[in-house]
Amino acid sequence: MRVSFLFLLLIFLSAGFAQSPSEADVLFGQKKYEEASVIYAMLLEKRSVDPLYNYRYARCLYEMQKYNESIRYFLAGGNKYPLRDYYLADSYFHSYRFSEAIEYFNTYLNSTGVNQSYTADVLDKLRRARLATRLMNRVEDIAVIDSMVVSQQEFLKYYHLSRETGKLQQKSISVRKKGTIDLVSFVTQRGDRRIHSDTIGKQINLFTSNKLLDGWSKSEPLSENVNTNAGDENYPFLRLDGITLYFASNGENSIGGYDIFITRFASNKNDYLNPENIGMPFNSLDNDYMLVIDETSQSGWFATDRHQKKGKVVIYQFRYQDEKIYIPIDDQEYLINAAQLKICRKDTIKDEIVMVQVKETNYGERHEMRYELNDKITYTNTDQFRNEKALKLWNEWHRITVDLEEKEEKLRQLRADFEITDDAEDKKLLTKDIIALEEFIQKSRLLLLEKDKNIREEEINYINNTR
Repeated sequence: MRVSFLFLLLIFLSAGFAQSPSEADVLFGQKKYEEASVIYAMLLEKRSVDPLYNYRYARCLYEMQKYNESIRYFLAGGNKYPLRDYYLADSYFHSYRFSEAIEYFNTYLNSTGVNQSYTADVLDKLRRARLATRLMNRVEDIAVIDSMVVSQQEFLKYYHLSRETGKLQQKSISVRKKGTIDLVSFVTQRGDRRIHSDTIGKQINLFTSNKLLDGWSKSEPLSENVNTNAGDENYPFLRLDGITLYFASNGENSIGGYDIFITRFASNKNDYLNPENIGMPFNSLDNDYMLVIDETSQSGWFATDRHQKKGKVVIYQFRYQDEKIYIPIDDQEYLINAAQLKICRKDTIKDEIVMVQVKETNYGERHEMRYELNDKITYTNTDQFRNEKALKLWNEWHRITVDLEEKEEKLRQLRADFEITDDAEDKKLLTKDIIALEEFIQKSRLLLLEKDKNIREEEINYINNTR
């Protein structure tokens, strides 16, 4: 409905029927920012330097969460409007341009038109921006193996850990003023130690206990260096060395919501060291948590709700390596995209690592298609899937299918080039490329057959079990 409205509105305006800017002002006052933005954009085509039009259009973009686009128009509108510096700073903040965010947050705080109701938010974001500025100097370059969007309430069942890594359990409870929260328990591979989260007063803290002959010992708070008074600590994972602990905290050393931290047990102090924020791209301005390292498979997992609807999280599986690689800081645009996981290295089917563009808006995107589940059931769009795992497998199947079509077209071109070339060295190189591509295509076809089988099994079993 909204797309149709905007389309008609564009036709209406382009035909010259807009009576006055007041139409945009009315829509803006009604907080119909998307509709108002269309009119302000048209007005700016005629009066590109108008301060009000630039400011209002920037505000529309800001409210639509198009932060990076809004910056240009906030700057063009000048500093005439009291809240300009606040919204400009916040746009820089959400665009991961933290130095500029600090500059304009401070400008806003020192201005005569400061709104006291914004002060607490500004001070909090200044703290987060200063921390994020330091973290941007060490953005880790990770290779992503896979990602999936799942329900937050059962996300741990998608962590496929080897037996040697240990066991994780998740329980959701309702807490007054906090809503639904997770309580997570990690048990070591030997089954002799447990680290778990629990509520104590208004906070969530981490506790530890040991296995006894008749059960578990009384849970004790883990450490005052880990459990803080400023926030919640949750989502624990202990590595095989027995001393390296990952957990999540939303305290004052977080850049937004839950961040993932690392600490190690120091035997000479009989206590954990002060935890360190592990930085980006693992952490973001949203909630990031439950980092797990499976040393047997040399892979890791973590969960995040960045760019997701309420109740959904993305699980990233990545290739773990002891020697960390960091993104060079000389290319700021690349660094910002890598910090947000908009760009990453990805493990491919051939175990090569290539750069890919991560399109967050494609997570859970609806696809029109015709998929015959069995003789009686045919799906015409992805919304009809009832099982999340089956839908995730179908999305993988679809991506591989698209990639396979591109590779088959490339193979046809290589074969055509081989037929027309007379140069022996060129033929040799083409032969090598053709054979490699043929092997890749054959593996892809086998993978598609396996995924197609798994899709049907997962969806049909789910349907049968829920009748």
